[in-house]
Amino acid sequence: MEILTSQLPSGGYGYDFPSLTIKPLTFMEICGYNENVPSEPLAKYMYDIKVLMRDDPHILDVYVMDLDFLIFYKKLITVSGDLTYSLSINCPKCGNKIDAKIDISKDIHFSQIDQAIMDGAVINLNGHKYDVNVPRVRDFLKVFDIYLRYKKVSDIKMIKTIAMISGFDTEANQIEKDVLGATHEDITLLLALRELYYERLEPINLICDKCKEDGREASVAVSVESLTVDFFRDVCKNCPIDGTKILFK
Repeated sequence: MEILTSQLPSGGYGYDFPSLTIKPLTFMEICGYNENVPSEPLAKYMYDIKVLMRDDPHILDVYVMDLDFLIFYKKLITVSGDLTYSLSINCPKCGNKIDAKIDISKDIHFSQIDQAIMDGAVINLNGHKYDVNVPRVRDFLKVFDIYLRYKKVSDIKMIKTIAMISGFDTEANQIEKDVLGATHEDITLLLALRELYYERLEPINLICDKCKEDGREASVAVSVESLTVDFFRDVCKNCPIDGTKILFK
């Protein structure tokens, strides 16, 4: 399937290609994925990136903020042929089961992006001045590969934060020290940068009918990233067999 870069969280800003080709996994590929995907979070993230790179070489040139959505998008089109997704969750307030069907074209939204944000910024962190840019995948992998190899930092969000700051190839130790050891207003600064550059997908709000009837707060927020968990389970849930598929003799 083709997805326009203008439909991505970045809005397609700064891309010299108009679209990306993302393919659903086949039965054989799903089996291979489930059998080979690592359980360790950093290794799993790299595995997901490599799976995505097989679809389109331009993946190396997309922003990391778009990469995370594309990983989710590939999983979604694998489990659903019409870009809808059925889910069931228990309300965390009353325990009532909430059944919902999500349409990616209507129910999934990104926080509004400003071109000035995409042009980068200059920050002062622990007394050091740094340029901050939205990392593309090929640049992010140079940083990520080091942490994947040496396991010095295992938090993917922290690695993404470090990757935003230019100059890692020459000032890695100083940048890492200033990010990991940030205090007070520097913490607020880094959290704001994470929100601007990475946390672009807005949660999906579902309504609990029981809470609504009882006059309580009825809205339940669901993280988009948590939707596709198990390929086989999700495929069977979203693509049930109808009576014409199997005709017994």
